[in-house]
Amino acid sequence: GKESSRPSCPPALILHADRKSAPVERDGDKDHSFKLVNEDDSSANGNKPVASTPVPGSPWCVVWTGDDRVFFFNPTMQLSVWEKPLDLKHRGDINRIIEDPPHKRKLEAAATDKSVSSCPGDENDDLSIKIKRNKTEDSQAADQAEAEVEEQKAKASGHQITPPLEERITHFRDMLLERGVSAFSTWEKELHKIVFDPRYLLLNSEERKQIFEQFVKTRIREEYKEKKNKLLLAKEEFKKLLEESKLSPRTTFKEFAEKYGRDQRFRLVQKKKDQEHFFNQFILILKKRDKENRIRLRKMR
Repeated sequence: GKESSRPSCPPALILHADRKSAPVERDGDKDHSFKLVNEDDSSANGNKPVASTPVPGSPWCVVWTGDDRVFFFNPTMQLSVWEKPLDLKHRGDINRIIEDPPHKRKLEAAATDKSVSSCPGDENDDLSIKIKRNKTEDSQAADQAEAEVEEQKAKASGHQITPPLEERITHFRDMLLERGVSAFSTWEKELHKIVFDPRYLLLNSEERKQIFEQFVKTRIREEYKEKKNKLLLAKEEFKKLLEESKLSPRTTFKEFAEKYGRDQRFRLVQKKKDQEHFFNQFILILKKRDKENRIRLRKMR
């Protein structure tokens, strides 16, 4: 079945607009409760959200405010908390995410670009290293999420009987199909769709990526075949419409389209250039047939 992927971090958090509220700590309250304030108050206090980053392998986003504070937002539950959520307590990558705000990273990159021409060689090397680190951040975060899932798998396995590998692979492939994994995406980008499915734990990290790569290659071929078969079927239906229309060799495509444009078989061929191509092919056959008939009649006389 189709899968509804978890909501991503709201664009409003990144675009500096449309956020109606933000979490605020209660005065003198030591527990993890929170309350919401209106947009005017949050703007006045300087704690309006200015940027956000999704936490890989979890439904949470890290959100930075204008006064350099951080809170956690769950778009699925529409929940904002100042304290680190329980399922992120032991995540080793959270502090690294918090210490590297995307909006400040962009400002630093812009400032560095302006002065890069005057930088000594060593500083340019440092900049190159920093850029490479940012590029690999998604991959490292995904690896961290996988490591934690592996740990959960080890704890939960206990004395359970493990099914044969072929059976586990079949279940894993079924999951990829059911969860709507795209054949034109990457492992890191599709991970959030499948990481919480129990079937994800059936294979180890290496096996998962191997089966994912095989699945993607197969799906690309299958989707191409499906598209080709769909066009062939549409062509056959379009041809039947042409034959039933009793066209003459002098009929134009415009006349045909005006008369039969609402027919479902006409609409099956979605591109106008394909419609015209099939129509012209049919008219050529009619003209050839008409010419042969005239020659036959002359001979009979």
